[in-house]
Amino acid sequence: MLELLSENMCLRLLLIEEDYDLAEEIIDYMEKRHCSTDFTASGQQAISLLKDNVYDVILLSINLHRMNGFDICSNIRQVLCLKIPVIILTNRIDSSNILKGLRCGADDYISKPFRPDELFTRIQAVLEKQKIHSCSGLFKIGDLTLDPEKGIVKRGEHNIRLSAVCFRILHRLVEKSPGFVSRGELEYDLWRDQPPLSDALKAHFWVLRTLVDKPFNKRLIYSVRGRGYKIEDLEVHIN
Repeated sequence: MLELLSENMCLRLLLIEEDYDLAEEIIDYMEKRHCSTDFTASGQQAISLLKDNVYDVILLSINLHRMNGFDICSNIRQVLCLKIPVIILTNRIDSSNILKGLRCGADDYISKPFRPDELFTRIQAVLEKQKIHSCSGLFKIGDLTLDPEKGIVKRGEHNIRLSAVCFRILHRLVEKSPGFVSRGELEYDLWRDQPPLSDALKAHFWVLRTLVDKPFNKRLIYSVRGRGYKIEDLEVHIN
């Protein structure tokens, strides 16, 4: 069995909550655990933050005005195509609302009122579950196969050797396919808050495309103008 994730995980959280007192309590507790928390009470602003940033966990209240938590969760899964763990914060403890949240794509829920340490335990649990799933399955995009556990990349029967950085970029792309990954999200994922001054990401993408796309007659990696990058199996062949 995998060991439980450390209590000092340096996580980046997105908290979507209209109860400012509860939000302040959560943020203060997470700071003591070396976790940074972006906070918003707006569903639309939450969607904007998710487009431009990378998070480890989303803490999502159901009771929001204009755009409720169920709609936000559906947008995260179906429109943004994000697989970030979502924990629902709710005072609706009846089973129908809990099931509705899970069907929208939430990974867990916690009923208000709750203690911050209880919430942190839930965060550890969903991350441990995600870690197990991400290490146990293969990713396939067209004829490309990526094995996160063994560090193997293949197109058809051809093995492709990638550097650690290129492998990490490719892993992030296939995780979010057919969605795109923003430049900022990739830079944060690779270098956190200290990206290199040079255009290192562009250089790594050149190497990645040279190894993954150029030797083959079908392109998989694309730039999404003004937004980022994606990997997708389209009917586009390289001449």
